[in-house]
Order: sequence, then structure tokens, then C-alpha cells
Amino acid sequence: MIKARKKLIEVSLPLEAINIAASREQSIRYGHPSTLHLWWARRPLAACRAILFAQIVDDPGSWPEYFESQAEIDAERKRLHKIMQSLVPWEATGSPSLFQQARWEIANSIARRNGENPPNRDDEVAVTNYIKLNAPPVIDPFSGGGSISIEAQRLGLRAIGSDLNPVAVLIGKALVEIPPKFAGQPPVNPSAQQSILGLGGWNGSRSDGLIDDIRHWTNPLRGSWLT
Repeated sequence: MIKARKKLIEVSLPLEAINIAASREQSIRYGHPSTLHLWWARRPLAACRAILFAQIVDDPGSWPEYFESQAEIDAERKRLHKIMQSLVPWEATGSPSLFQQARWEIANSIARRNGENPPNRDDEVAVTNYIKLNAPPVIDPFSGGGSISIEAQRLGLRAIGSDLNPVAVLIGKALVEIPPKFAGQPPVNPSAQQSILGLGGWNGSRSDGLIDDIRHWTNPLRGSWLT
């Protein structure tokens, strides 16, 4: 039987950094689909990703086998806090390396609990696959703008969201459901296909192909609206 270990959220959080980032985020009205609609109880992305991380990662104080002294526990806890502090700013959303670091910490914590070796920290696919296979899914039955679901996906976790609001459902599909289906696939629009042939292949990643297709097919619509 696997021994229960306290999570980081049960012991200590860098609350000041989270609060500052969440407060600043409330005034930002661009850069994320959830800002298309005024939600009654919008969850800041900063708080969502910090809480999700802290709910999965074990507190070092619950692992005396690895951290024998209080000084070692404090140092490891401080290190994890620094990772969270780097994750919560709005600008961190565009930094894949920060999220890869956070995903590895999640995988490492799960592997330690399972008595296994974690995947190579530089192997993004292996780390993400390990998390999806071993971490519990994140379920949000009142997902609204999808803040919890999308931040769970950023951290490599399986995410399930639902809502009665049709605007929320549409945003959830566009934000959480559809992109993973096309992750890593090249664009299919004619302009991109010609470029791919000319370059001898496609070197995009994640949802770059889907984004290119959306831009290609929506540009004519945008032009008609402007005129």
C-alpha cells in the first residue's frame, strides 16, 4: 500500500507571488480566450496553475527518506517555491521551458511515490506521457472560461471540463478539446503546404499547424469585416 504523503499545498505556498500575479491578471483583457466574456467568478490563470502544481507535488517534509534534516526540507521547499514563482506571471504563459520544468517536477514527485525512476527531464514527450498515465485527471464540472482545464493541460495533466453556458462550452472546445487532437500535426492549407514542400518538411511543434490553418482560413473573414 502506498503511504499517503502531504502535498505542497497542505504545508506552504508562495502566496505573495501568487496574489500579485493574480491581481495583475484581473486588469489584462487580451491574450487569452477566457477574456472574451465577463465571467462572474473568473479564476486567474496564475492561481490555477500554482494550485494545480501544489496539489500534485509532494511536500519535501513528507519524505524523510530523501530529506533528513529540517535544513534540507527548507531548501527543497524553497526550490519548489521558486519554480511556482516563475510560473505565475502572465508572461510565463509563453515560456515552454518553464512548463517543461514544472512538468518534470510533477513527474518526479509521482515517480518517487511509485518507487520508480522519473523520465529524462529533457524528454518532453516522455515526461508528458508519464504524467498522463500516472497522475489523476483534473475534473472541473463548472469550467466557465476554462482556466482550470487549460492550466491542467499546460502542466501535462488530463483535463475534463463541462458547463451549461454555451459560451463556456465553445471556449472549452476551442481551448481544451480541439488543440490536443491536432498537436504536432502540420498545417493543411494550400499556402502552408507549398512552403513545406519548398523547405523540404515541417518543423513546427505543438499546435503550430492548427494555428497556421486558423489564420489562413480566417484572414479573408477579417478582411471583409474591416471593409
